[in-house]
Amino acid sequence: MEDIARNAELSKGTLYTYFSNKPSLFYAVVIKGMKILRDSFNSAVEKESTGLGKLKAIIQTYFDYIRVNADNYRLNVTARSNRFTRMLENRVENLKIDDAEIYIKLTRELLEIMIEAVTLGIKDGTLRKELDIIQTVMFLGSAIENSVQISSVNRLLMQMYGITEEQYLHHSTDIILKGIAG
Repeated sequence: MEDIARNAELSKGTLYTYFSNKPSLFYAVVIKGMKILRDSFNSAVEKESTGLGKLKAIIQTYFDYIRVNADNYRLNVTARSNRFTRMLENRVENLKIDDAEIYIKLTRELLEIMIEAVTLGIKDGTLRKELDIIQTVMFLGSAIENSVQISSVNRLLMQMYGITEEQYLHHSTDIILKGIAG
């Protein structure tokens, strides 16, 4: 906290006026990025009328968010690590995270946007009827993140075969969505 206070040109006491501890400061930054993502998802789905269209827009928006807001994305991934999850679940003694409820609420809001898109897609026939909504949302989240986190070997292969990141992500989206399309 001393280093942060010094870099922010504040006293350590002033910093503690706003944040109870380091995890609270960390989550304040993560929450800022999550609000950007939530607002981006909401804007993207508004423009689409089908469940499949909304999911495609969500995936593209997430890819764009990760590229433009790489630091926020990395912080969010860290916030979902075991260490921070234990903190959120109050399994760390005497530690209270100031905005834990806001973080959890935003996580639910992001999931709800995807749940609504999958539900609509099943209803409008653009997604397979037998899909389990929650498992599909969980799979999509994992598949999207795995597509974005391109390994160094795959980056080398992409270079060798003249495949751009944009082409790879478009192809990944196509494969992901064809697997659940109605």
